[in-house]
Amino acid sequence: MRAEWQAHIDELLAEYKRRQAGLKQLQERLAAIEAEGESEDGTVKVKVDRQGRLTSVEFDPRGLRRLGSEELAEAVMEASGKAVGEVSAQMKQAMEGLVPEGATEEGFDLTKLVREPPRDFDAVRERYGLLDR
Repeated sequence: MRAEWQAHIDELLAEYKRRQAGLKQLQERLAAIEAEGESEDGTVKVKVDRQGRLTSVEFDPRGLRRLGSEELAEAVMEASGKAVGEVSAQMKQAMEGLVPEGATEEGFDLTKLVREPPRDFDAVRERYGLLDR
């Protein structure tokens, strides 16, 4: 194998390992995301996981005595909405730099980022000096 090919392969392998390590760190950060939310009056506190699922709900006993069922439901929804909003913000922050600017906007065309695969593999092989093999 030519020395320049080996050097290029080594460079690609090192880049692959760096990216793989970065993805592992990202997965760990994303897996650990959780958030808390509290109703405005402090009656309800909730925790949600990275997918916005409730993992904990706490009620202030004093607040329970003064709230009716509708007000309590609104307090739970308010607290969980705040927690889900925080999870979303944490996810966005964790993905910053990995997702192209504007990719979270509606109407973003991901296909603009993906290059067309080569249609003529012989041209690619020729470019890298592999056609005669």
